[in-house]
Amino acid sequence: MTTNKYDLLLPDIPYSGDKVIIEYVYANHTGYEFCSKTRIVDAVPAAVEAINTRYTCKKTMERLNFDPISGYRPKQPHDPWFGIEQEYFVTRDDGVPVSYDPKKYNYEKLIIYTKIGHRHDKNIGIERELSNRHMTACLNAGIKFGGLVRENGPSQWEYQIGPCPGETIGDHLNMSRYILQRLAEIFGLRVTFHPVPVHGSPLTSSGHLNFSTNKMRAKGGITFIRHAINLLANSEQDPLLKMYDPTLNQENNERLSNTSGHWHPQLHKFVCDVANKVFTTVRIPPLVNINGYGYFEDRRPSSALDPYAAADGIVRSSIFGDFLNPGFDSLKDLSVWDSNP
Repeated sequence: MTTNKYDLLLPDIPYSGDKVIIEYVYANHTGYEFCSKTRIVDAVPAAVEAINTRYTCKKTMERLNFDPISGYRPKQPHDPWFGIEQEYFVTRDDGVPVSYDPKKYNYEKLIIYTKIGHRHDKNIGIERELSNRHMTACLNAGIKFGGLVRENGPSQWEYQIGPCPGETIGDHLNMSRYILQRLAEIFGLRVTFHPVPVHGSPLTSSGHLNFSTNKMRAKGGITFIRHAINLLANSEQDPLLKMYDPTLNQENNERLSNTSGHWHPQLHKFVCDVANKVFTTVRIPPLVNINGYGYFEDRRPSSALDPYAAADGIVRSSIFGDFLNPGFDSLKDLSVWDSNP
């Protein structure tokens, strides 16, 4: 039996004292780059108090139980579930994907999604090892890890987190990002969540957001899915796009304005479709359409999304209608969610 060189790392040294070792993991000003530090305390902290995007997301989730603005209280809990498809690139020190070679390959036409043994496989072995070990580490950590796939860009990968209830989607996604970056350090690799790793190229990176409520997941739920999408279609896009994009220079706008690729939505255009992904803003998966219940996918968030702000935003826009354009106030009628499909 062969031994992988990464199994030769020093084993953990157990500690059996009465102190508590805490690893603080926190996002910096970008909202998607992570830092950590270790502290020794006498007892496990009982609570975390913070005014941040998790706090505001939690407040929006509480509105689903009782909305103080309208006075609405649902007859049944909404029980919101979220899933996020997190894409990332493995990069060189300068942030360019390791296997990016525009002189040899036309990235507007190249298809390497899910491929094994493709000629565009420079560095693929170590990247696949990182991806697989990341999956195992996340599962061991109790993270709701749904799967992984080789994406279509050079040195690009995706993994799925969820379904997670309410604001916990952010907890699971952020810890999965932290684990990925820590593992990349061991492998001597760098990963980036930047939505446009090479400016002016067709390369983009997404963080598609899947969303459902109990009404959408029940028999006949397609009625409520289409109602939620109707609210999104008739809402002002900019407030929601700002919640989807934590970057200071609005990199997601560059991604959505990129005309050389077609797997992402277009900025300030709303297109809803079933199954089709080409230039689609919001997609109803084919099995959801066939079964008549399930969830929908908003394809606008980028790989750099703040998961708390994104979950907050999609609830505010597709349930409460907080960003509706003038003339569509009738869609704010929350009693719709108590009706039968």
